[in-house]
Amino acid sequence: MVAFAADAQSAAKQKLLAMEKMRFDALTNRDTTTLSRLLADDLIFMHTNGVIENKSSLLKSIATGSLIYLFILPETSTATVDGNIGWVYGKANIRFKVASINMTIDQYISFINFYRLIHDQWQLVACQNARVSKDNPYFVDPQPQVKKNVQPFIY
Repeated sequence: MVAFAADAQSAAKQKLLAMEKMRFDALTNRDTTTLSRLLADDLIFMHTNGVIENKSSLLKSIATGSLIYLFILPETSTATVDGNIGWVYGKANIRFKVASINMTIDQYISFINFYRLIHDQWQLVACQNARVSKDNPYFVDPQPQVKKNVQPFIY
């Protein structure tokens, strides 16, 4: 019984990772038909610059070419599944073009993507990306010093 549960858990993780690859491929191929199926209607997608989009605005950005993903190359991806919820986190090299500034940008990012299983189909419900510098990782010795006399803004 334990082996069966472990096999089912492993299969669910592999299915989620395959879906993540399908989503990356759809982004780079500007395949809004596939993306529409893979993105939840209540999607929250946070880009590395902090801009937040929903399903409609992300699909529009991809369809119009205002945002073009040239490649997404995961360096690491780890999936976790807990019932009908799953998440994938890792790091990736990405290249994208922003039409409004006519600039191609290369970034090394960390990401966490949350999925919900609906009718045997994983859908992305939340995505957060963050830039990471390969030359200056966040956890380094010595730790960066926090500026003194800076009050956090709490809303």
